[in-house]
Amino acid sequence: MSIGKNQARNLHKFLTGQPLTSPSFGSMTLDWDDVELAKNLLSNPSLWEDEKVVSQYETEFASWNGSKYAFAFMGGRVALSACIYGLNLQPGDEVILPAYTCVVVPNSFHFAGIKTVYCDIELDTYGLDVNKVESQINSKTRAILLHHLYGLVCRDYQAILDLAKRYGLRVIEDCTHATGAEYKGQKLGNLGDTAFYSSEQSKVFNTIQGGIATTNDPELAKRIEEYYKQAAYPDLDWIDKQLHNIILNFYQFKHPQRWWLGDIFNLLYGYKRLISTTSEEEKGICPKHYGCKMTAPIAAIGLNQLKKIDYYNNCRRETAKHWDIWCEEHGYRKPVVIEDSIPVYLRYPVLVEPEKKQNRFWAYKELGVSLGVWFVSNIHPSQNVEGFVNADKAVSGCINFPCLI
Repeated sequence: MSIGKNQARNLHKFLTGQPLTSPSFGSMTLDWDDVELAKNLLSNPSLWEDEKVVSQYETEFASWNGSKYAFAFMGGRVALSACIYGLNLQPGDEVILPAYTCVVVPNSFHFAGIKTVYCDIELDTYGLDVNKVESQINSKTRAILLHHLYGLVCRDYQAILDLAKRYGLRVIEDCTHATGAEYKGQKLGNLGDTAFYSSEQSKVFNTIQGGIATTNDPELAKRIEEYYKQAAYPDLDWIDKQLHNIILNFYQFKHPQRWWLGDIFNLLYGYKRLISTTSEEEKGICPKHYGCKMTAPIAAIGLNQLKKIDYYNNCRRETAKHWDIWCEEHGYRKPVVIEDSIPVYLRYPVLVEPEKKQNRFWAYKELGVSLGVWFVSNIHPSQNVEGFVNADKAVSGCINFPCLI
């Protein structure tokens, strides 16, 4: 949308008494200190080569997360590839995945020649349904990937871990939506064999793009480290763009006056914008920049974000109480918080009538918020796999309320 049309729309909002901004789903953990840090790093390229910053980031994340080992990459999907390598999964092996996930998750397996076998989800937390998993296990199955979606702890977490142990299968935890959530006093990702996290701009904390692989197994850690050492660094232009995106996203999605400053900074830096999931990845093609490890300037942003992650997760939990009340008043089921768990509510998912997902202006009109629509297909955002009743229900009716407002 052009600046003229955008500001004309803002004028109409002002004249009709509508709010000029609504809560964003991305980059809401960025603050002035992140912007100033990004500016300083852009002004001092000599700081970009300090590998000690990356090591510090990995150490501090591992300590905060309660993990023995952590390795930082330039994307959660790359961290997943490192986990796959760590588990020594081979071409022809099979891995069970939820039939309600982002396309970059199966891509990581496909890039390694591994077959993905999909399984339906439950609709309490949108996690893998343990009752459907066992029937998918065969002699070629080597691992199960379970996810903790929307910041909730997967309903069948313990049951899936027990099932995997019974069959001698490895467990990969997708914690990209739930960094900081807890189960029985431990942060997620520490009960499976390995886990991966994301600091992509729509996630719990934000370096624009970034990811971390963790494990508590020293043998797994050796193999993940081997993958890490083989990985390249992104080129300098990519780092420059990522740092500029910190500034751009702050003014477009977080600044109180983003209704007009967002347009100004889009003019300044919009040509440097990074896209989280490329058209290549949507088609299952491995992009050229895939597979890089994290650099010092991005790790510096990550360290700054780590200082605030608990604060913002607490903010999300408080906002979730508001959406709990909304569900109770309007007759919708609240997402399930399983016993002994503490969610982080990256987003607050609610299953509504399909027409309420298709025509979402009601939320802005009644509540002053725009709705998120993860997922628009059960292999979001570009593919569908057939035969999964609950995944199809979630695609047709699951809306997401923002939890940082």
